[in-house]
Amino acid sequence: MYKTLSFLSLMCLFLAACSKQPQPFTSFEDAQTALKSLNTALVQTKTIKIDTLTDEQLVFSDAYLAKRHAIYQSLMDMQLESNQIAQVNYLVIAERFPERYFNWPAQINVLENMLAFDGTKHKPDNIIKWLKLTQDQLDSAKQSNLKLNKVELSLLNSYVDETLKNNKVQGALQSHLRAFSVYLSNYKVRGSVGLRGLANGSEWYQSKLNYFSGAVHSPLEWASLLNKKINMLKVTESISNVDVPKTHEYSFIVQVVKSSKQIPGLGWQSHYLDLPSMAANMNASASNSALMLVMMETDVGIHYHAWTLPQAKVNLIKRLKISPEFAQYLVEDIILYPGQSFSFASTTL
Repeated sequence: MYKTLSFLSLMCLFLAACSKQPQPFTSFEDAQTALKSLNTALVQTKTIKIDTLTDEQLVFSDAYLAKRHAIYQSLMDMQLESNQIAQVNYLVIAERFPERYFNWPAQINVLENMLAFDGTKHKPDNIIKWLKLTQDQLDSAKQSNLKLNKVELSLLNSYVDETLKNNKVQGALQSHLRAFSVYLSNYKVRGSVGLRGLANGSEWYQSKLNYFSGAVHSPLEWASLLNKKINMLKVTESISNVDVPKTHEYSFIVQVVKSSKQIPGLGWQSHYLDLPSMAANMNASASNSALMLVMMETDVGIHYHAWTLPQAKVNLIKRLKISPEFAQYLVEDIILYPGQSFSFASTTL
C-alpha cells in the first residue's frame, strides 16, 4: 500500500512539473527582442536578420496574435520598473480593442517591408496568404461596424499602386495584388476619421490618453485643460519650418523625442521607445511646448469630437501659424497615432 502511495505521489509531482510551462522570457530586454522579431514586417531593425517570414510574423494572423499574447503574459509575470509595467498594461488592454481587424496598419508599408526579404520575393506564398487574410478581416470587421477611415484607405491604395506600377511583383502575387487593389477601390470608408467612429473606439481612445499622459481625465476634461492653457499662448511667428516628412513610418512624436536619452519600449508604433518617459526628460522650448499643446487639442478634436480633416487642419494653422503642408502632415499623423502627443502632457500642462 505504501509503495502504491509513494508511486502515486511521484506521478503527481511528475505531472505537475510537466504541466508547468517554462517561462519563455526572463527579462524585459528578451521580451523586447522577441517583439521586434515578431513585428519585423512592421518595423525593420538592423539587428533582426531573416530571409523569409514565418506564419507568426504575418501581421495580426492567429499565429501572430497568439505569440504576441504569450510575450505579454511573460512580461506580466516579471519584476518590472513602474514605467515598464505601465507599458505592459497598456498593450494588454489594447488586445481587447479592434486593432486586430486591420491587418495592415496604414502608417506602415507592410507590403514593401515583406518584399524586402529575399526568400519572400521568390516564394511569396506568405504574402498572398496575408493579403487574403487582410481582405477577410476587413470584410469581417464591417459586420461589427469597424471600417477604415479615408486617410488609411488612401495610404493602403498608394502602397498597392506603387508596387504594381514599379513592377516589383510578378506572377501569382501580382494577380492577388491587382484583385486587392480592386477591392480597395470599392471599399466604403467610415464617416469619421477619429477613433470615436469605431465600435468601442471611445474606450480605446481613453486607454491611450491614460497611458501616454500618465493621468486619468476624460476627453472633455482634457479639452478644458488644454483650452485654458492654449488661450494664454501668444504665437507671433511660425512654430516650425521643418521639412515635411514624406511618410508616417516614424510618428512625429517619435521624431521629436529622438534627441532625448533613449528609454526602451515595447510598442512597434513608438519604435520600441518609452515615449512618455522620454518626453518627461526633455526640456522643450516655448515654441515646441505650444506645438504639443495644440497637437493634443487637435488630437481630442479628431478622436473625440469628430473633427473633419479640414477642421483639424485649420485649427493647427490658426493656432501655430504653420504651413498648410505641415498642418496636413500633422493631422494625418494624429489620425494614425492617436494619443501619442499626450506624452508631453506632464511637461506642458
